[in-house]
Amino acid sequence: MTIKTFFAIFAVLSLFFGIGFVVAPGQVLSNYGVENTPAVALMSRLFGGALLAIAVIFWSARDFHDEAAVRAVLIGLGITDVVNLVVAYMAISTGTTNALGWSTVLIYLCGAVGSVYFLTAGKAQQRAAS
Repeated sequence: MTIKTFFAIFAVLSLFFGIGFVVAPGQVLSNYGVENTPAVALMSRLFGGALLAIAVIFWSARDFHDEAAVRAVLIGLGITDVVNLVVAYMAISTGTTNALGWSTVLIYLCGAVGSVYFLTAGKAQQRAAS
């Protein structure tokens, strides 16, 4: 997989989940067994707005030629995914979400592993080129 494909996949995932959380937080949350309250809906919509911004960043990053910019996006994605991976796992282990929460864990795990892969692969490619 290329980094361009990696960014495109996470842009599309962020876009779809972002739209869902902004437009229909109750329906999205009910799939995960999370009770919808006005406060939870508000936080979900804010989360959705952040996901939409992230989608734009990832989609734009597909065409970045500046290695420092690509690295910054990968570091940001990696940190976000590691933190959210832990949070999503805790939600499942405490019963806050149902078994569908494992899909969220998987998405964050793939993002974290992919970020580390591309960060280290980029260094390996630089060493090989020198």
